[in-house]
Amino acid sequence: MGVINIVVDAGRDPKAAVGRIRRDPLARNSFFLMATTVLTGGLGFLFWLIVAHLYQVEAVGRATSLLSALSLLSYLSLLGMGGSLVRHLPTTRERPEHVSSALITVGAAGLVVALVFAIVVRFTTPDLAFVSDSPLQLAIFVVLAACAALNLLSNSVFIALRAARYNLLVNGVLMGLAKIALPFLFVWGGAMGIYAASGLASLLAACASVRLISAKLRIRIRWADFRLGVIRRTFRYSAPYYAVNCLNLVPLLIIPILVLDRLGPTVAAGYFMAFQIATVINSVSFAVGETLFAEGAHQQEHIGALMRRSAAIIAAVTGPAVLIVVLLAGPVLAIFGPEYVSIARGTLVVLAVSSFAVAFHVWTGFLLKMVDQLAAAVWVEVVFAVATTVLAVRAAPHGPVWIGAAWGVGNLVAAAVAAVAFLVSRRARSAVVRRAAAVPSEDDL
Repeated sequence: MGVINIVVDAGRDPKAAVGRIRRDPLARNSFFLMATTVLTGGLGFLFWLIVAHLYQVEAVGRATSLLSALSLLSYLSLLGMGGSLVRHLPTTRERPEHVSSALITVGAAGLVVALVFAIVVRFTTPDLAFVSDSPLQLAIFVVLAACAALNLLSNSVFIALRAARYNLLVNGVLMGLAKIALPFLFVWGGAMGIYAASGLASLLAACASVRLISAKLRIRIRWADFRLGVIRRTFRYSAPYYAVNCLNLVPLLIIPILVLDRLGPTVAAGYFMAFQIATVINSVSFAVGETLFAEGAHQQEHIGALMRRSAAIIAAVTGPAVLIVVLLAGPVLAIFGPEYVSIARGTLVVLAVSSFAVAFHVWTGFLLKMVDQLAAAVWVEVVFAVATTVLAVRAAPHGPVWIGAAWGVGNLVAAAVAAVAFLVSRRARSAVVRRAAAVPSEDDL
């Protein structure tokens, strides 16, 4: 009912609606994360519009696959530290040690993961082998990949401490503006130039985030505050959380490379543009899910109330967003060029509709994390990775539209499994509580 009241108040009295959002941490931080998504998506749209007009389609196709890989490598480099920070920062007294240890660990992991990828890709995907054509290109690729991972981790710090407004400032404004300015400087670099423009924007955002964490959240980040003991203590949580994230990323890593390999760079460019637009819709559910997870860690509200409000927020925003994208799919893609309409219009429609399945999957997945059912969450992502990858491979000969459909079906299957796992967990917890209540105390005896 909280979301409905906010909507009603927005129509009658905008100030009352703003007041409700300010008083509700779930709504407030969800709002900032969604605003970040909208601004990032809008400026990202402008980034790709500029790139599409400055660079050749083949270069765009290779760069889209490389940037997809960069995003995935960044998440792989987190080692579950993002989830661990959201889970522990609200209640720990060792915030500097937690944050410093996580940043140092993730930075080192980012360098190693990117280097391994650059070596492996020379043998598996020749179209992306250019990242290691020279020591300079290899160094640029590896360092910028590590910076992107650090920027992602800093987002978790802001979310954990109910400071998502800084996500909007850093990722929405600063990084977005940098991304639309930098492509003009690297036209000569082709696909690597596109990567450098995006990566340098992440580097700038990472530096700004570290500064804000220190200055605004009063958490000093120092090499001296690295604690191996902190990493060990949180490993029980971060390890399965990392497994969940890695499994969730498997289709996102395989599908762009699959499209590039089976359908060519031109189709890959169109598919990537469609997926980027659909990602803006999907980011709504991720924003609310992350805030739901953080609020659960603060332990100040009953899980049932958080479930209802988070589901209402997701539905209220996702439904209209899907409708708008479906209706305007052709005109939106036409901005990039007529070839993108013919290649990706049907794919965009399918991916947009699939956002409902993605939202269900994300919401149920965060519910499992919130109640510490991480083993079940891991198995859910196993189902998602296997189902989506197998379906995408089978769908590839039929074109990008069918690959988009495979993405939606995979998310829906995983969501159904997660919902069942969560309900079983809730019933088991309720049974334990009832049995405990039925046991007489010593006073009763």
